[in-house]
Amino acid sequence: MLGIENSVDRRMRPRPNTRVNLESLMSNESSRTSSSRSSSPSNRSPSPVQSEYIPPEAVKEESTVKVCLRLRPNLKNNPVRLAFRIQDNTLLARGSDDNSTERQYTFSDIFNDSVSQAQVYESCIRPSISNITGDRGATFLTYGTSGSGKTYTLLGTNNSPGIVPRAIEQVFVENSNLISPQPNLKIDKTTIQTLDDESVRDEINKVQAMKRILQNRDNSHVRMKSIIQKEHAFHPKEDPDLRVFIWVSFVEIYNENVYDLLAHDSIFGKRKPMKILSNEGNAYIKDLSCVYAGSSEDAYNILQFGIQSATYGSTDVNSNSSRSHSIFSMTVVSFSVVDQQINYSVYKFCDLAGSERLKKTGTVGDRLKEAQKINTSLLVLGRCLETVYKNQKSKKLAEIVPVRDSKLTMLIQSALLGKEKFTMIVNLYPTEEYYDENLNVLNFSSIAKQIVLQKKMTQKHHRSTRFSFFLAQATSSPSARIDGNRLMMEVERLKQELEHEATVYREQLNEKELENQFLRQELLRQELQLRNELTDDFESYCVQREATFQTRLKQAQEAAALPYKSQIATLNTKVEKLRETIMDMEYEEEEYEKKLAAYQEELRKYRDKERRFRRLSL
Repeated sequence: MLGIENSVDRRMRPRPNTRVNLESLMSNESSRTSSSRSSSPSNRSPSPVQSEYIPPEAVKEESTVKVCLRLRPNLKNNPVRLAFRIQDNTLLARGSDDNSTERQYTFSDIFNDSVSQAQVYESCIRPSISNITGDRGATFLTYGTSGSGKTYTLLGTNNSPGIVPRAIEQVFVENSNLISPQPNLKIDKTTIQTLDDESVRDEINKVQAMKRILQNRDNSHVRMKSIIQKEHAFHPKEDPDLRVFIWVSFVEIYNENVYDLLAHDSIFGKRKPMKILSNEGNAYIKDLSCVYAGSSEDAYNILQFGIQSATYGSTDVNSNSSRSHSIFSMTVVSFSVVDQQINYSVYKFCDLAGSERLKKTGTVGDRLKEAQKINTSLLVLGRCLETVYKNQKSKKLAEIVPVRDSKLTMLIQSALLGKEKFTMIVNLYPTEEYYDENLNVLNFSSIAKQIVLQKKMTQKHHRSTRFSFFLAQATSSPSARIDGNRLMMEVERLKQELEHEATVYREQLNEKELENQFLRQELLRQELQLRNELTDDFESYCVQREATFQTRLKQAQEAAALPYKSQIATLNTKVEKLRETIMDMEYEEEEYEKKLAAYQEELRKYRDKERRFRRLSL
């Protein structure tokens, strides 16, 4: 018994409203070519999406979602275990049980394991991005089980580039003569914003900073560019009237949180969840980093910078499994110089994380939590596709598409609602080992294959009212025509009177303007005269005040010095007495010095006598 696939809600799958004659259905089976799924005569579980939903002639291939199937090579080289085989654009699936029902799934294109990346791109991607001025954009989505080759299809390798590098080369080569070297126009919150010179320098510095931070830079871009150009031969467009600005963003949805992979903090692990907002029904991410790419090399470096910040993990099925949904977006803004019109197209490349069965992947702990979030978001995606398909089939009141139940569906809601081109590349690992998982993936894609795209995004309907009905009757009568002529003549007369009155008012306005100008000049003259008078009066007042202050200052100085004059005289008398004393003392000092000299002379004579006396005594 098959397990319940987390990405498809079987309880909400549309069912036929009428009974179906299985015998007539079987007899007419060979005449059907666009059936999304049928089964052999058996009373086992019926197909979730039967061919009776949409007649083959009612829906054209170009009006539905483009769903392509790509088979991964069987690495085990065991053809006996292959559970799928291709017949034109139909995939036939049969289980290992001999009594099992053979199931059929029809796709827009089926690529076997020998089809190259270039063939996949030419068939699925290139036609959708050939016209940058006429389309709103497109969403390209890779879906499949874990390890089925989704990331390889999207990114590829250096020697076998995926659809994203090829799309980058197509956009830049075809618009090489039109791309502006300066990022003057930018999309901000789904509106066009003109950047000033400082903002332009900041945007250019962002790319240069990413190149400096980017690790393991090599010449892989040059080699990839050469390979892509040889395989596709893109040609530049010639349109001197057009200027093109290309902006790139890269996000991932990990555990139902949106993270910006181009933020400088993301490469160091300091990431903050971002909010998804809406402007007139268009979803956008608040404060998302949108980097200007002036060349394909810049765009490729930006892509590699974001890949370094993406979340990967190891499971039993895939040693390098994507643990998040990633969305790489290219916004192409075109500006017509002659018409002064601005258009923009947004191309989203979505790499969905693989739907997983926990028993085979062996996930535990954080890996288990990641798998649960992945399967939940894929479940919501399946519900959205089913609701859109059901609304297109039913004539009753349309159900609300639950795009807000998941961050993934919120970001790609324009594609889910049929407002832009939608291409899904389903990746399959065609072995019996993953038969159940692949069957659920095919059930999922069979719904998307039948969704019809809207040719007109908005359509205004004429609203009839009672007033418009009576107005139509009144204007159709003969008397209404006569009254209409009279009204036209009256309107012409009133126009002439209005023109005359307007001329008179213009002349009066000119006179008032001249009078107003004269009065303004007179007011300026009077104001200048008044200012000069005030200045002169204030200057004379200042001179008078200064003289008064000088007089008062002199009087204050004299009054302050009066008490000290007697003290100064007394001190002067004392000074004179001290001087006389000093002079007397100096005179006495001279007398004393003379006496001292006389005493010293007498002492000398006495010593001489004493020495002579000693000699005589000896």
